[in-house]
Amino acid sequence: MSCKAFSIYKNANYNMKHLAILLLAALPYLLNAQIVNIEEQRITGTNDSVHWYGNLRLGANLIKVQEEVLQLNTTAQIEYKRGKSLLLFLLDGKFLRAGGKQFNNAGFAHLRYNRKITDPLSMEFFAQAQFNKLLYIELRALGGAGLRYRIFKNDTGKSRVYLGSAYLFEHNSFTNDTADRNWHRLSNYLSFTFRPWQGVTLVSTTYFQPQFTNWSNYRLATEARLDTPLGKKLSFFTDFSLQTDKALPIDAPDVTYAWQNGLTLKF
Repeated sequence: MSCKAFSIYKNANYNMKHLAILLLAALPYLLNAQIVNIEEQRITGTNDSVHWYGNLRLGANLIKVQEEVLQLNTTAQIEYKRGKSLLLFLLDGKFLRAGGKQFNNAGFAHLRYNRKITDPLSMEFFAQAQFNKLLYIELRALGGAGLRYRIFKNDTGKSRVYLGSAYLFEHNSFTNDTADRNWHRLSNYLSFTFRPWQGVTLVSTTYFQPQFTNWSNYRLATEARLDTPLGKKLSFFTDFSLQTDKALPIDAPDVTYAWQNGLTLKF
């Protein structure tokens, strides 16, 4: 190999190594959309007196070593609560571009209606659409209904524990050659929220979603989140999640985790 050819090969190999390191650094932020944690969104944002609630989170990372990596994250949440009814809409999007190439698009939209039956018991109806390039999900569309039961509330109402169980029908289309798949599932969760001090919130939720006729085809997810205020409208959050999804194509990772930190602007 000539000196010139060796130099070109060495530089190309060096660039690819640095690009791979940058992508690995961003990967945990892109693999956490298998199960959308609705309980975490709902519990932290509502109380018995607020009719409208919303927040918008924007995140951007730009890294340049040998190649430039651009990562964008956007999350929007709107809630309306009045009397016995709660309406919740969530929208989330992620984008990653590195070395002039697009590596990932992921996002979801979720709509949920909650109607209180008695003080601790509610019924729920929900629909969701989701996609994730890294997990080979072209479209995951689902809808269902179930019950939600509050098993604990402290004197101030700021700390609560919930159990939920629902039926859902799910349609999956994948980006590779895997055939479309439809499943009937149970969706069960245990969720709690604690607010030990003014503005500080700790929330944790665990989901288990097995297929009705084949419990080896399941999704399991647990997430914990801590919010700390930085002012009247601004807060810092840290979020850790661990997920297992046995319904993905064979080439997709069935176990993923993510640790995220960022800022929330409330309005």
